[in-house]
Amino acid sequence: MKQFKIKVLVVLGVLVFLAGCSSDEEITEPFVYRIPVVVHVVHNGQDVGEGPNISQAQVQSQIDVLNEDFRRISGTNGFDSNGVDTEIEFYMAMTDPDGNMLPEPGIDRYNGGRFIWPTGLATSIDSQLKPATIWDPNRYFNIWTVNFGGFVGRNLLGYAQFPSDSGLAGLNVNEGSALTDGVVVGYKYFGSAEKGNFPDLNETYNLGRTTTHEVGHWLGLRHIWGDGDCLVDDFCNDTPNSDEPNFSCETHISCGTLDMIENYMDYTEDSCMSMFTQDQKERMVQVLENSPRRSTLYER
Repeated sequence: MKQFKIKVLVVLGVLVFLAGCSSDEEITEPFVYRIPVVVHVVHNGQDVGEGPNISQAQVQSQIDVLNEDFRRISGTNGFDSNGVDTEIEFYMAMTDPDGNMLPEPGIDRYNGGRFIWPTGLATSIDSQLKPATIWDPNRYFNIWTVNFGGFVGRNLLGYAQFPSDSGLAGLNVNEGSALTDGVVVGYKYFGSAEKGNFPDLNETYNLGRTTTHEVGHWLGLRHIWGDGDCLVDDFCNDTPNSDEPNFSCETHISCGTLDMIENYMDYTEDSCMSMFTQDQKERMVQVLENSPRRSTLYER
């Protein structure tokens, strides 16, 4: 009987000790910036799933890739032991600006009345298409998928509008109008061939990294080579200087260091890309906390 009492006291003592530990050392989850997305699928009257009128599955595959890359999800192409989890996520908007439920979450299909969309300064994309279709950029992250074409657009994969008033080095105070804010991606480079049968995807850029790259710009990142030679910076101390973009998965030494060809902000093939750095994450977080339209998007 005495032995039984002693054992009970010991067990109770352990329970009290454990309870004390759990109350004194609370584990807090990291804050995740969750951003609602609308993809304006711009077509020329094709049936859904044909040509630029891409399927819901292809759109969803791209959002999945964004989350794999920005969250550095283990077991996906977005995991790199040298990269970081940016703690930024994207999800398909469920309602339109008037509060109506969307038949296809996060998708706005738009017949633009033309087969190709040329690009360049004051192009029809920025002067006509975006203002006619954009959803409130204070509430939605706008992405447009188009069929690029014309002399200027023949080699273009995508482009983005940088954030304004970010306070970051390397960016202007005014980077563009609210009517043009967002990312434009060629439909042949939007989505992942590993997540479905999307026959129009480009053979080299078919894993969704064009959009990851352009979203990086939309959140304040410069190209990994700083758009110049060894004396030009991308304003991230943990990315080595480079003298030019890389276009393949071959290792390359420039400016006395090994180029970070696996970084999403280079021009390498989709299969090479796998990481953001800590300094890149900090730039993107600063944009989300301070820039107009970016700071109103995420869930608090």
